[in-house]
Amino acid sequence: MPNYEIGSKITHRCKDCYHDEQTILKVTPKEFSEKTAYILWTQCTSCGQNDTRLTTSE
Repeated sequence: MPNYEIGSKITHRCKDCYHDEQTILKVTPKEFSEKTAYILWTQCTSCGQNDTRLTTSE
């Protein structure tokens, strides 16, 4: 698993205020037949908007 830890900050643009930094709230693994992906539950550090993002394990 990549370094997706709860409380760490990632660079991902907010859909509301377009701020580039978000905090990870929760990481949920999703297993498919070929790979494992992760759903990142994030929150914007500027406006507080919550968002989800599907990302691969690689």
